[in-house]
Parts: sequence; C-alpha cells; structure tokens
Amino acid sequence: MHEVLLNRRDDFAKHFIVSAALAAYAGTPLSDAVGVYKEIADSRGGSGFSFNDIAADRASTRFGEWAAQSAASARNLQQRLATGILERQVMPITEDLPEFMPEPEFKRRFGGIDAPAYKQMMAEIERRIAALALYR
Repeated sequence: MHEVLLNRRDDFAKHFIVSAALAAYAGTPLSDAVGVYKEIADSRGGSGFSFNDIAADRASTRFGEWAAQSAASARNLQQRLATGILERQVMPITEDLPEFMPEPEFKRRFGGIDAPAYKQMMAEIERRIAALALYR
C-alpha cells in the first residue's frame, strides 16, 4: 500500500480526489459547497475550520473542472500529466493558512462565510491556485 501525500499531509490527498471527482461529475458549485460545509461541520465539533483544507479543495476543484470542461481540455490535461508533474504544480502553499479553528474563533477572526475577511482569505487562496504551473 502506498501513502499519498500533498504538502506532507494525507488528508490533502483525500480532499483532492473527492473535490476533483465532484467538480468533474457534478460541477464546481457542488464541489465548493461540500468543501465549505465540511469545514463548517468541523468547526462545530471536529478538527476545526481549515483554510488549508479549503485550499486543497479549491485546487482540486480546478483540476476537476479542467478535466471535464471539454474533450480538448481533457486531452490537454492528460498530455501535461503524461510529461510528469510535481506536487507544487497542482497544490498551493498552505502552511501559513489558518486552521484548527473552532466555530467561535472562526467567526471572531473571519466573521463567517459571507464576511469580507473570509472573502479576502478565499481570494488569496484563489490567487495562489492561479499561480500554479499546471493551471496557467
């Protein structure tokens, strides 16, 4: 059995495969909603809200979108993957993102998912993903 890690974490690989599959099969809105719902649920009694996990979800959603956008985009992705890729080409840096936040801390720091501070953090995650080599 092989352990698959992204940014030295096995949970990111799990986020990646689930979000990519959801995006490819059911679309970006569902993939995004599932990822955010999971983090909200984690903030209420699990490991806490994690922007690290959201970054893994969003990067893989972008991957799934590209894979299913069209036959041409799928071929393009397959060709790029066939040449070999590095982890840093598909997964943004996440070590500095806030994580393990119980709901009260998440709301205090970010105000909830409709608040400006949350949207600013999401914009930073999207900026990091857009800079990845695979998605340029």
